[in-house]
Amino acid sequence: MNKKKVKLLFCDVFKEELALLKLPPEEYDIEYLPMGLHYHPNKLRQEISAAMARVSGYSLVILGFGLCGGSLNGIKAPDSRVVMPRVHDCLPVLLGSREKYNELQKGDKRTFYFSGGWVEGERMLIQEYERSCIQFGPKKALKIFRMMFENYRRMMYIHTGHPRDASTLEKMREFAGIFNLPSFETTGNLEYLRKLVLGPWDEENFVIIPPFGLIDQNDFLAEGEELSVQGAQSILRGESDVC
Repeated sequence: MNKKKVKLLFCDVFKEELALLKLPPEEYDIEYLPMGLHYHPNKLRQEISAAMARVSGYSLVILGFGLCGGSLNGIKAPDSRVVMPRVHDCLPVLLGSREKYNELQKGDKRTFYFSGGWVEGERMLIQEYERSCIQFGPKKALKIFRMMFENYRRMMYIHTGHPRDASTLEKMREFAGIFNLPSFETTGNLEYLRKLVLGPWDEENFVIIPPFGLIDQNDFLAEGEELSVQGAQSILRGESDVC
C-alpha cells in the first residue's frame, strides 16, 4: 500500500456529498458502510471494527462517522492516525457546522432531520415504513410509526447539493404528511465535510486518534452531556430519543 494514500471509511449517508468534493482516486481510497447498520448498534460497532482491522499501510484514515450513540467507543485505530468529526451523529457535518445544528435545535429540539442520503439510504425510515405497510398492512404500520414519531414535532430537510434534492425533498414532505408533521427546509454546507477530508483539523471540531489508539467517547462529550444520536438507533426501538 502506498503510504501516501489516505483511507476514507464513511457512512454512505455522505456518498453523494463526498462525490461533490471530486477527490482524486490516486490519493484517496474510499469505502462506504451502509447507514442501515445504525439500526443495530452492536453490528455497526462490529462492522466498523472489522473495517478498521483491515486497514494497513495508509498515511491517514478519515472516519466519516460521529460517535453514533456510543457505538464507536473503544474501537481501535489501525497503524495510522485516525481523524473523525467531534460530533454525535452526521447532522452537524451535513449542516456545515456544530453551531448551525445547535442553532436549529434551539428553534425546536423535537426535530427529525433528513437529507438526500437519509431519504435514499438503504433500510432507512421511509423505506422501512413502506416495507412495514406491505408486511403488516397500512393500518398497523401507521400505528407503529406514529408511536415512533410521537415526540417529534417537525421534519426538516437539509439541502446539501445532493443531485436528487428535489425528489428526495418531496418524498420527505409526503412522509411528514402521513404523520401530520410540518416539513421545513434548511441549507447545508460542505465546509465541515471538506475540512474533515482535507484539513486543517482544529481541536474544537475534530478528534485525532493516534496509531493503535482507542476511540474514547469522553472526547466527544462536554461536562454533563449525555450520548445522543438521531433516530436510527432509538426511534426504531420505539424509544423517544430527542437529540
